[in-house]
Amino acid sequence: MKRQLSIELQSWLHRQDRRPLLLRGARQVGKTWLARELAREAAMDLVEVNFELRPNAKDAFRTLAPAEILKNLAFLGFPVPVAGTSLLFLDEVQECPAAIAALRYFQEIMPGLAVVASGSLLEFAMESGQFSLPVGRVDTLWVHPMGFSEFLLAKGNAALAEALDTIDPATALPEIAHRKALEELRNYLFCGGMPAAVKFLAEDQDPAACRRVHLSILQTYRQDFAKYAPRIQADIAERIFLRAPGLVGGRLKFSAIDPDRRASEVRPAVEALEKAGVIRRVFHSAGQALPLVTDANPRLAKLVMLDVGLMHAALRIDAEWVQEPDLLAIHRGAVAEQFAAQEILACGPADREPELYFWSREALNSQAEVDYLVAVGSKVIPVEIKSGSSGSLKSLRIFLESHPQSPLGVRLYAGPHLLEDRIWHLPLYATGTLHRLQPITDR
Repeated sequence: MKRQLSIELQSWLHRQDRRPLLLRGARQVGKTWLARELAREAAMDLVEVNFELRPNAKDAFRTLAPAEILKNLAFLGFPVPVAGTSLLFLDEVQECPAAIAALRYFQEIMPGLAVVASGSLLEFAMESGQFSLPVGRVDTLWVHPMGFSEFLLAKGNAALAEALDTIDPATALPEIAHRKALEELRNYLFCGGMPAAVKFLAEDQDPAACRRVHLSILQTYRQDFAKYAPRIQADIAERIFLRAPGLVGGRLKFSAIDPDRRASEVRPAVEALEKAGVIRRVFHSAGQALPLVTDANPRLAKLVMLDVGLMHAALRIDAEWVQEPDLLAIHRGAVAEQFAAQEILACGPADREPELYFWSREALNSQAEVDYLVAVGSKVIPVEIKSGSSGSLKSLRIFLESHPQSPLGVRLYAGPHLLEDRIWHLPLYATGTLHRLQPITDR
């Protein structure tokens, strides 16, 4: 498999001002594979320390001095990494908070040694109070599930993947490529982007094995609930986890999750699942200027999941369901909205914590809502996922009328490329190209 983030990892490795790198993201999105692949591609010796598999490795970090740490690891049987030829990889680092604190000293005392750390439940380790993240002394990259173009590469369609990665978003694919992209999009909507699931569908053409991977990952996430305690009540987290797939696309109301619980009980559990990367809240923004967070209202939010394949598995949607004639009709349009969300998030800057916003207006007799707002250069671009005729894009047009600084809007649907009255109609599979709209917005 190939991951686009590998390019950024290679760039990090060869920088003169390189600092220890922290790979962040939910469980099983490919962090460990990326670190191993980095060492393989660079022909470096990999010294891998997994704190879950080797809990005694934590003892090596009772000191923060890099030389002492490496000596202690050697006593435990780990090879001694050599600056310039080795990559020290600290995996599942949330199990050893002292190792995260030690990263700053590797940067200060042993800058020539390439160090990568990876962890899934890092926020909970940081909340423990045992350490603080060494801000300014560590580089961070966020890892997401595989995007649609990465899925195409895994399936062996490099030509179509390259076209989606390089074409102007407003340039239509040839008709034969357009039809193939829609066909493969249906496969992706079932499989999603969790690497283990992609492997079974892309390499083995085994949807049943792909679904078993989904269910196994979901079970792993459920087992993590105990690690959130005593911060939250595990039964509330379980309730949210079960309800989340059905809430995608709608407003997040705590009463819809558990009407018998107070909001003060539900909110911490929502936040915990978000910190674990299992779900993400999409907050409301007025969309008047960038950054969108300056106009955000944290009390208004929607919900999306980590991955569309996991969403399908949780909802028990079989592969046949994604063969619906209208892609945007699957599960009341929520599947398309989930796909668009994770594509937009994955295409954002990898060195920033991902965030996503939507817009709505609640005026009397003039309600409107736009699914997502995307920052393109210095502009705010409204994005709506909608089937049907273009005349039904009332909310998108209201946004453009009330936000003259936004030069255009985007409608994602199952049809071809089309420009009509400041609105680009783009195929849903082209969601990952939205960040390349800047030349068009500047015209």
